[in-house]
Amino acid sequence: MSINLVRWAVTSGHMARSFVACGLLFSALGIVEAKLDAQEIKIRLIDGRNGQPLANTCVNVWVGSSRKEALAIPTDSKGTAKLYLTSEGGKIDISHSWSGCGLFGVLDPVVMYQEDIRINVGYVLCQTSGKNYSWLSTNGYVTKDLVQKGVVSENRCGKATEERKPGELVLFVRPLNWWEKLKQ
Repeated sequence: MSINLVRWAVTSGHMARSFVACGLLFSALGIVEAKLDAQEIKIRLIDGRNGQPLANTCVNVWVGSSRKEALAIPTDSKGTAKLYLTSEGGKIDISHSWSGCGLFGVLDPVVMYQEDIRINVGYVLCQTSGKNYSWLSTNGYVTKDLVQKGVVSENRCGKATEERKPGELVLFVRPLNWWEKLKQ
């Protein structure tokens, strides 16, 4: 490259813009690579009656069928529990235990990608259910659908709504009433 061309690039700002563009490109590639390494899944609990997030509670999660015990993941102040899916066995990490969710409580677990995810929460789901419905039941979701499109459950408890977002599962729930507590 000639000296005049370098001077032109520096004085006209083309070089700076080129560095910025390259930096943005490499950053974007790093984000894509990180998502392939560990895809974030958010599970949001929302009170279907009033649309408020259910903070500081626990979500029981099973990824695939090989693990018998649930991962009990706490929700944050926005009612969101997070886990990460990876395709690399060496990146699995469920070592950040959190006693607030009991013996199997864990913060930000990284688990192996599986075709399905099952969820159980200590609330009644605000969706259509059969006569023998139990709040202790687990609901299954296709991981690919969660990652690519996101899932928002039905809300029969109120008028609260949410938009579907890739990588996010929104569950509309409500606390058990006294009769439901008695039956269980």
